[in-house]
Amino acid sequence: MTPVLSRSSAFVAVMAALATLVAGCSSGGSKDTGSAAPVTTAPAARTPTVALAKGAKQASYSKDVHIAVTDGSFTSVQVSTKTGRQELVGQVSGDGTEWVSQATPRPATAYRVVAQVKDSAGQVRSMTSSFTAQSVPDDKRIAFSVTPDNGTTVGIGQPIVVRFLSAVTERAAVQKVMTVHATTSSGQTVAGSWSWLNSQQIDWRPDRFWEPGTSVSLSMKIAGVKAAAGRYGRKDYTEKFTIGASHITRVDATAHTVRVYRDGKLVDTWPTSTGRTGLETYSGTYVVLGKSPVVQMDSCSARVTCDKTDPDYYDEKEYFATRITASGTFLHAADWDHQLGVVNNSHGCIHLSGVNAKSFYQHAVVGDVVIVTHSGRGPQERIATQDPGLYDWNVSRAVWKRNSAL
Repeated sequence: MTPVLSRSSAFVAVMAALATLVAGCSSGGSKDTGSAAPVTTAPAARTPTVALAKGAKQASYSKDVHIAVTDGSFTSVQVSTKTGRQELVGQVSGDGTEWVSQATPRPATAYRVVAQVKDSAGQVRSMTSSFTAQSVPDDKRIAFSVTPDNGTTVGIGQPIVVRFLSAVTERAAVQKVMTVHATTSSGQTVAGSWSWLNSQQIDWRPDRFWEPGTSVSLSMKIAGVKAAAGRYGRKDYTEKFTIGASHITRVDATAHTVRVYRDGKLVDTWPTSTGRTGLETYSGTYVVLGKSPVVQMDSCSARVTCDKTDPDYYDEKEYFATRITASGTFLHAADWDHQLGVVNNSHGCIHLSGVNAKSFYQHAVVGDVVIVTHSGRGPQERIATQDPGLYDWNVSRAVWKRNSAL
């Protein structure tokens, strides 16, 4: 009986071993790497960089700004000065790799860039950068002067005069950035307009004489503006001035009288002598350009005569001289003229007694109005030569506005 039991035990042992072997094969089959997908790790996204395109160190004051992104694409870009006061507007390119400004930057100005950038992994990052615009060199800038001076008080006829030291060919671009804001003491806005006299001068005048007490401000945002080939504005300019009391002086060449009005009231009537026949004082509306206690006057510089033997030749000092044209018309003292109020015998100036000339001189300010009538000679010659003092108020509004570039 024992052998039978031994064979049975052996059979059980063999079957147990086979079961273990089958179980082992099944386990091994689940780890077959030849039939499963490979396991990979995505590479880390590179950090994008934002800077001026093509490795530029500075932005040009005369060209649009180009900002590029590497290892990513722009979703939005904002460019402003570091003080945050002026934004440079632009657009992102179709592929998102570049931003281009719509205008040139302000010269010598530092800018800050804040951009939203999508990196190669699709993540949007906020990134910052900065750049500086070049300065306009002296030999490329457009220089200019402005009358009246900043902070001054002027008369009711004073125009704003901007004179450029070189010709302006881009008149519309320059005029576009020149703004005048004027407000009367009662808060009313004053209407007026610019007019180009020539390629180097542009004037602004109100539609009618200024109201006393008006506050005027001029803003010229000319920095970076192209005025002509190779000429650009270097920096902006602003100024303010005030309109003083109303001083209007009326000169009647036929009646030989000067009537002085202050704030609309007649305060003085004086005898005078104006230009004699052939040298008549021009009729028209003048503005006071300046004054001097003593002026050396001569007939040669006045283009009357340079011949010392000519009876019209003169070269002498005149006192209490108030200038009303650049070409040489003055109200001045002439105590030596014994025909004041009787005959016109000057060479074009307006003669007054010493006492009256001094009074006029003491009260006169730049921009005061002097109106001459009945001289028999109109202002056309001085309009043609654009003579300061006798041009701005003798041109019709239609002609004035026609000479605007806008």
